[in-house]
Amino acid sequence: MVADTGAAGGPGRLRYLNRPRGVRVEAGEDGRPTAVRLPAGRQGLSGRRCAVEAVLERWRIDDEWWREQPVSRLYYSLLLEDGRTVTVYRDLVSGRWARQAY
Repeated sequence: MVADTGAAGGPGRLRYLNRPRGVRVEAGEDGRPTAVRLPAGRQGLSGRRCAVEAVLERWRIDDEWWREQPVSRLYYSLLLEDGRTVTVYRDLVSGRWARQAY
């Protein structure tokens, strides 16, 4: 985390870097993403539905299984129809999809 330079200093004035953001994903019967609706934002994302041209990579992370909220995620690096690449993951505990920015 870094200090939020847009706010006055002081305790509690921190923000996360690259925090995952919720995203709507359409998936096929096999669970692989077929389309993504990325929220409009300052990174030039359109807010429109983009079909997945190809799954470039897939990997799974299981960590902190001993905690009350373990981490279990299935990540996909995707090539979208407009040429952009994005990384999304499905949280296998909650079932929610999110976009991981780097």
